[in-house]
Amino acid sequence: MAGQRRKRTFIRRALTARGRSLEITRAGWLFILLTLAVGFAAINSGSNLLHAVFGAQMALIIGSGILSEAMVRRTVAHRRPAGDIYAGEAAVVRVELQNLDPRADVLSVSVEDDDRIDGAGACAPVFTVRIPGGAQVELPTTVIMPARGRHALPRAVVATRFPFGLFVKRRELPVEAPVLVYPAIATSAAAEGDDPHAELGEAPRRRARVGEFFALREYREGDDLRRIHWPAAARLGRPFVREHVAEGDREVILDLAPGRSGDPQFEEAVSRCAGAAIATLGGGSTAVGLRYGGVLRVPPGSGTEQRRRLLEALATVGEVPR
Repeated sequence: MAGQRRKRTFIRRALTARGRSLEITRAGWLFILLTLAVGFAAINSGSNLLHAVFGAQMALIIGSGILSEAMVRRTVAHRRPAGDIYAGEAAVVRVELQNLDPRADVLSVSVEDDDRIDGAGACAPVFTVRIPGGAQVELPTTVIMPARGRHALPRAVVATRFPFGLFVKRRELPVEAPVLVYPAIATSAAAEGDDPHAELGEAPRRRARVGEFFALREYREGDDLRRIHWPAAARLGRPFVREHVAEGDREVILDLAPGRSGDPQFEEAVSRCAGAAIATLGGGSTAVGLRYGGVLRVPPGSGTEQRRRLLEALATVGEVPR
């Protein structure tokens, strides 16, 4: 099996040019052998009937190549994440396929990973029977990215076996823009603070929306516009919001020790820190911040925007490879 896979890969590389690759299917090999046999028989026997059959078989092979090229040339495809992507977990991806030719349909095309390229992640293939002329279809699929950070989705190709299933014609697609992959969310005891890489520090009072006035701070995306302190904003030329003290609430700072991306112990610490952040924010009354290497990377806050800020920071801490 491994030898056959290497053979097919070699043949595909030999039949690759200008962003196109051609793979001969098992049915295609059988048909080619049959065509060669008919051709030799026609030459040796001089039979006009065999010559006609041989010509028809050659026309079918040539027509198959022309029709399959038309299908992949008319099709444009894009993969776009439909939500957050976490390392090692299946995430939903929308595959948008568009037929560039308004006069003719596209038949029997798929979008799949380019198996000639060793890249990070794997995306499940999608298939559609028909794309009307000038129309666009959207298909759901899933992708698994193995590591956190900013990565491009797996290289993709548009492929078709149309019309006879003798060959698989593929056209390379442009590289998609990089996506941010959040760290895996560990559901360990890190939320209780027993991880040496992720420690929880508490303060008995925290800033809140109501209660005794605490301080002014600069406006952050997601803050309530009703809390803006307009006199300070007019005086300093940038928006500030009021913060108040709420008794009984907590302020938690997650402390993550420096490390190198890819190191198993550091990656586990990042995952447990992310799990602690999500679990603590889930309480609703606790502000969570992140300190990395003794530097406050994310000021304490709460809500969905704070969750996003924490995960984005954790996705890129360390020396994340590009």
